[in-house]
Amino acid sequence: MRRVRGNVVATSEDSTRLGFTVVEMLVALILYTISLSLAVSVFSGYQSRTAAQRAAQVFAMDLSFARTSAVRGREVVVVDFDEAGKSYLIRRQESGDTLVKREFGQDDEIPLDFLNLQMSGDTVAFDARGVADLSGSGSSLGKASFAAGVTVYDVSFNVMGASRVDSR
Repeated sequence: MRRVRGNVVATSEDSTRLGFTVVEMLVALILYTISLSLAVSVFSGYQSRTAAQRAAQVFAMDLSFARTSAVRGREVVVVDFDEAGKSYLIRRQESGDTLVKREFGQDDEIPLDFLNLQMSGDTVAFDARGVADLSGSGSSLGKASFAAGVTVYDVSFNVMGASRVDSR
C-alpha cells in the first residue's frame, strides 16, 4: 500500500478479491434449489392431508345442518351424493329448495380425489322429526369417506345426525 495525502489507496492485488466467484454462486444456488424442492414436497403432503380432513368436517357439520333444517321446517330434508362429480346437495324434498351445495373437485375450494357414501342409493333423508333413514347402509351407522392423495377420512353418523370423523 502507499499513502496519498493521508488516505489509504488499495493496490491492484487487493482489488481482485471483491465479491463471490462463479463456483461459490453455483453452490449457493444448488443448495437453495434443493431446500426449496424439499419444502414444496412437505407442503403438498400437508395440503392433501388437511383437504380430506376439512371435507370430512364440513360434511359432519352439514349433516347436523340437514337434521336441524328438517326439524325446523317440519319437512323431509335430503342429502344427495354425486360421487362421480365429487359433490353433494342438501335440499328440501317437498319444495325442492337447495339449502347447500358442496363441490370437492381439484379446482374447488377443497380438492379431493374421491368421496363415497357407503349406502345404496347415495342418499340420506332426515324426516320432519330429524331422524335419518339409514336402511341402505346395512347397519345402524352410515359412513362417508373423503380422500385426497393417500389420506382418507371417514365420517360415521347415526340416525340422529351425530357424527364422528376418523382417519384411516
